[in-house]
Amino acid sequence: MQPTKRLSEPKTLLIIGVIYSLLITIAFLGPSPALSNENITYLDKLVHIGLYLILALIWLYYIFLRDQYHISKNIVFVVLILCFSYGIVIEVSQQMFTLSRRFDLFDIIANGIGCLLGSLLFWRLKNKNIH
Repeated sequence: MQPTKRLSEPKTLLIIGVIYSLLITIAFLGPSPALSNENITYLDKLVHIGLYLILALIWLYYIFLRDQYHISKNIVFVVLILCFSYGIVIEVSQQMFTLSRRFDLFDIIANGIGCLLGSLLFWRLKNKNIH
């Protein structure tokens, strides 16, 4: 089986989604790098946007393939809310369970922007027949 065909299987995307979600958890609950440069703060928010954009895309594409190239706007909205909620849980967990990280409302906003952009990008690609 071709590698790109294998990546387009729901089972493969499910595994990728779970691993990606776990990597985000590990990255954001692990020790924080000691960075104090103000420019890094903006870069950090762009990283959050990018990571959550990809998170939303992976899970939406998984559902799209699992349901044989069909997905409703309601399901897209539910995935958007779940990915956003996941980001909130990570931020709250940073405050409660780590010593080197803290809750950051701007990280939550960046996560939400990433989820929204991922959902919008998915919907646009879906309408251009990405399957």
